[in-house]
Amino acid sequence: MLQRYSSRRGSLYTDFLQQRLTGAQRYDRIAGYFQSSLLELAAEELAAIARVRIVCNTEVNAEDVKTVRMATGPRRRELEESLLRLAWNAGQFTHLVDVHGRAAQERLKILYQLLTASGRDGRLFEIRIVPDAEFGFVHGKGGVIEGPSRATSFIGSANDSARAWTRNYELVWEDDHPESVLWMQQEFDALWEKGFPLSEFIVKQIGRLSRRTVLDHIGPWQENPQPEPLLAEVPTTTELFGFWDHQKYFINLAFKEHLKYRQDSRRGARFLLGDGVGLGKTLQLGALAKLIGTLDDLPILIVAPKPLLAQWQEELLLKLAVPSARWENGGWLTERDEFHPALPDRLTNCPRKIGIVSTSVITSAPLSRRNQELTEQLLAKRYACVIWDEAHKIRRANLAPGNVYKPPEKKRLYRFAEQLAAQTKTMLLATATPVQLHPMELWDLLAILSVHNPQVLGSPNSFWRRADSPEIFDIVAGREDVGQLYDKWQYWRNPLAAPLDAATEVFDWIRGDLGLALTDDLATNADLDRLDPSRSFDLDFLTLREVNPFTQWVIKRSRERLENEGKLVRIEMVAFGDGQPILCSHSMEQAFELAEDFAKALHQRIKAGGFIKTLLQRRVGSSLAAGLKTTRKMLAGRLLEVEDDPDDDAQSIYPLTDEEKALLQRLEEHLVRHLEREEDPKFERVREILALDFEGLSWLERGVLIFTQFYDSAYALAEYLVKHLDQPIGLYTNSSASKLFADGKIQSINRELLKEKVVQGRLKLLIGTDAASTGLNLQKLGCLINLDLPWNPTLLEQRKGRVQRGTLAKRIPFYNMRYDKGAELKLFETLSGRIQEITAIFGTIPDFIVDQWVTDMLNDKQWDENTVLTVIADRERNPFSVKETTESLDADWDATAEVLNQADALRVLLATW
Repeated sequence: MLQRYSSRRGSLYTDFLQQRLTGAQRYDRIAGYFQSSLLELAAEELAAIARVRIVCNTEVNAEDVKTVRMATGPRRRELEESLLRLAWNAGQFTHLVDVHGRAAQERLKILYQLLTASGRDGRLFEIRIVPDAEFGFVHGKGGVIEGPSRATSFIGSANDSARAWTRNYELVWEDDHPESVLWMQQEFDALWEKGFPLSEFIVKQIGRLSRRTVLDHIGPWQENPQPEPLLAEVPTTTELFGFWDHQKYFINLAFKEHLKYRQDSRRGARFLLGDGVGLGKTLQLGALAKLIGTLDDLPILIVAPKPLLAQWQEELLLKLAVPSARWENGGWLTERDEFHPALPDRLTNCPRKIGIVSTSVITSAPLSRRNQELTEQLLAKRYACVIWDEAHKIRRANLAPGNVYKPPEKKRLYRFAEQLAAQTKTMLLATATPVQLHPMELWDLLAILSVHNPQVLGSPNSFWRRADSPEIFDIVAGREDVGQLYDKWQYWRNPLAAPLDAATEVFDWIRGDLGLALTDDLATNADLDRLDPSRSFDLDFLTLREVNPFTQWVIKRSRERLENEGKLVRIEMVAFGDGQPILCSHSMEQAFELAEDFAKALHQRIKAGGFIKTLLQRRVGSSLAAGLKTTRKMLAGRLLEVEDDPDDDAQSIYPLTDEEKALLQRLEEHLVRHLEREEDPKFERVREILALDFEGLSWLERGVLIFTQFYDSAYALAEYLVKHLDQPIGLYTNSSASKLFADGKIQSINRELLKEKVVQGRLKLLIGTDAASTGLNLQKLGCLINLDLPWNPTLLEQRKGRVQRGTLAKRIPFYNMRYDKGAELKLFETLSGRIQEITAIFGTIPDFIVDQWVTDMLNDKQWDENTVLTVIADRERNPFSVKETTESLDADWDATAEVLNQADALRVLLATW
């Protein structure tokens, strides 16, 4: 029998829903977008029904759904969990709880109880989410209710919300005819079959939000500080993919160490984070900056190479909701792009708790009075925490085999870092390549961390401070074994190892035996005889290679190991075009030769770093437009925006000689003539790549991210492509320089809007510079093009690392563009065939290989494969590797119910220096 209901004529809930659910045995419901507010009305009825199944709809990427469907077994469950996390985050449930308060929490509590009770006492309560990639937006709503005597079906406009069933104008048609019931059941079953069961993460989040309480003020948190209340609802967790376990492990470890020394003004956490590319070093260190900055009154200083400053500032804001200010052009630039000029007598008037400064400020201090004053003022301050990124650039000068065991000849960064270490409680260094020429480099970093912190290398007479011979390095590398317990104790007692993980718990018991506090770091020879026999037994089975300052204070994880253990998803980068360089015309060859001649002329005159002298070569190789603009800047004697930091020997290239000016004038004329005749060859190749097919779709259809080192190249490429493609093009770079090329116009645009367009699928082509390419949601951009090859191949790995992330396994095609002539090709040919071999030994391409290549090229010394093999052979004769850190984590951040008011935390971080 067909019955019609209108909310205008009566209560849909009272007249229909409540009556049909009371005493029902089964309820199958197509709910559209499921909302828990239904339970406010029907909780008792639903709890009494033996079998409830609800299917609802969500928006997820079709490619991601395809990836999940192709997987099987545990892998399938893992990918489903990741996919549904994206769906949960898109629902902004935390925000809904904030808006609706206690009423929403009560509904979530009922829902959580129903979900977790499912499967007991013969009752089932299940929800599945069907992606709109299967049927489109599920706007149709209906269901089947099976009562004691009959089944009935209904179709209507009502969503599953209290408002829909009690207040909105809605229509519902009920039909209990067997054919109608069967028809509706078939519709439900089709959607149910394609739906994903609610993941463990979502069920846990429903429970968390139902119990959620907010600490309104930071005072109670500061009394008992833990990471979870402050980090549980940062954007990384509520909008992105959450913290991975290896990230939580280090954040928790370092924060506990910081708290251990809370009463000591000079000591704190001291770690070197040596994770591989793409494992989120910035996120981990940024989370610690937020924790320590919220806890302590003292400021926080972040030191990083100039190209990474904007990346640091953006990642802090977008992933952790942390404000900061970076030193830029004589003042401080905040996350809101507000410029605060430095005061003449106080350059360190940083307007945020966290300040970010470039290493180039330190290295160029002898050339700049202002930079010299800034470095002096920085060293005069006290800090709660100092974070130093790309710390391998802190090195001694004497690393040659004959001099390496002599006292260090400290370069400028080394001296500054050592002085800075004395001014901070916690110090965290980060680099994926801590050992490049010799393991002494890693010891030097530990020596810097040990300033005022004897837990790192012990007292001055510690065995671990004996870096005047290979002995300690042979022990750590496993080439020398110390087997007797008494002999091992000589190393372990000074410093007494810290109980950081399960492998070193025995040292916690040892401190108990000896009556030592956690912050006591020294024991005596005689103390060995005072140990409980069980401790001595445990120590007998430990080796110095397992527990030493290198394994204690260097945290090192590789992506390969984490993927193999199932802790990270495998994201495969698929190379295209490695055998197809761009053919170089005679005109291009001449441009390269003129740029090379200019570099060699500079090399003969000044001592500046090789990367400064070869800047013009690299920009000509990137794009003709970048080469031309740089040539004109040099002719005008204007300051260059150098993407690479100068080294310790940096100096100005000005004034130019007459010969150098003549070379620049010839190059300028040549580039102008070339661009008048034809387009840039690299731009032409980009057009071809965009039309390539990959797994059934063109690159452009999949969405493309194009990287370049230089803004001039990015802008010129966007100008070129907009003439040939009927597509909007985004230019994603620092602050106000971001643009949108669309509808015949070029307009400045907020970077957040660019990202939103990418997420919504309305922008398929994004060109970005290296300094501003983080934080992008690449779910809709599935291809990568490198317009230029950085002369340090490590940067290529970092670019891949920025897209080789996320929680869904995928294959990402990438294309490295280069010419078949010139310096770019020489480097590619020299290193490409041996990259795997080199990275197997070094972990990545060490800077020193490229530094040496640049120097030899400027001196007309030829490199070939044998040169690289010689370098590798020298390194293989002295292998040194620090054991990987195996992470363990007990805390369940996803279940955190008590959270700190983010507005109050923000207020603290907005404090000035």
